[in-house]
Amino acid sequence: MVKVGSQLCPRRTSRWPKTPVGWLATCLLGLPVALLFLIALASLTAGASYLGYLGSRATVFDTWGALHIVSTVLALIAVVGTALAVWRLRMVTALLFAALALPAPFVIEGSRCDTPASCQATGWAALPSGAFDWQVRIRSVTDPNEAMAIASRALFEAKVEDGPYLEKRFGDHWIVSTIDDDGWPGAHAVRIDTRTGRTAFVPCPEDRIQCGMERPTVSDGQRVYRNAQLGLSAVFPASLPVCTTRYDGGEPLGFHAMVRAPDIPCEDLDLFREMGIEVVWWRRNGCTDVENPSVPWRPLTPETSKLFSAQKLALGGFPALACEVREGGHISIMLYASPASGTDLGESYAAYVMTTPAHLVEDIRTFETFLRNVRLGAAARGQTD
Repeated sequence: MVKVGSQLCPRRTSRWPKTPVGWLATCLLGLPVALLFLIALASLTAGASYLGYLGSRATVFDTWGALHIVSTVLALIAVVGTALAVWRLRMVTALLFAALALPAPFVIEGSRCDTPASCQATGWAALPSGAFDWQVRIRSVTDPNEAMAIASRALFEAKVEDGPYLEKRFGDHWIVSTIDDDGWPGAHAVRIDTRTGRTAFVPCPEDRIQCGMERPTVSDGQRVYRNAQLGLSAVFPASLPVCTTRYDGGEPLGFHAMVRAPDIPCEDLDLFREMGIEVVWWRRNGCTDVENPSVPWRPLTPETSKLFSAQKLALGGFPALACEVREGGHISIMLYASPASGTDLGESYAAYVMTTPAHLVEDIRTFETFLRNVRLGAAARGQTD
């Protein structure tokens, strides 16, 4: 027979402290454990976020990825281990588990070294710079910003003083043109393999990408500026510096001239006094730009109309809709027209002049001279320079 209370059925030992000293020690250890536990939770959250980025959007796996994986694993062990140890009131064990989350964040912050203060505080934990020289590409280069960053790094490592200027993707590779401190095209462009991210220095293909800041050409009053593909040509008044108008710095839209010194790059826009001709796809309801109705375009005022010598304004021999806007001491006048036969793409065209009240009469006279030599559509394509 088994006696009640015999040693064959021992009682469960309580995990609670049995003396005031035990309670005091438990509470004192609980403070650093709680602090380290919160640090571990924060490290686990940050690590999980980075691993999510690594699994969904990151293009390379490198030392930073490895550090965050180690940090996340240690933080997870710290959180689980600390929770179990506290549940059993093993506070020394809980403290050791919680401390596991500390080393990796110190190494990450010390290696990152964002500010002088952080460098001074955690620089002692930084990895050697050579530890960050390796990476494994896990996704193709599809983002223009990444292409620019890769080109910038390649130029730096090759000790080339030129900087990246314009990027463009061509199927399985990127071309990033370069530019020097004076705004002139660099000697070479950077070719980036889309799949591997490998770089090489190549001559810039000028027929496919703008290789540097465009310099204006000064019109002699006779040179024909023509784009047969767009179906437009024009002769600008003598002494005006002429540039190609481009869509977001890329595809050409037409030509424009600014009243200023001819040695300023075309990309440095100055809308103080300008005239030009370009192809447009804007939808209009009279003078109102349907896609940007906030600009207060309106038909020419009687006062402005009297400044033109022609009673009926035309653009390239075609009837034109004439509109103007006056804002902030600036006056813009635009003429819109569509060739009756159209172009291959069926575009419309806009010729414009931007001026000030003080130069209005002078610039309208110059604008009229410009309009007389504008050709559109088939007339521009069949024109010989």
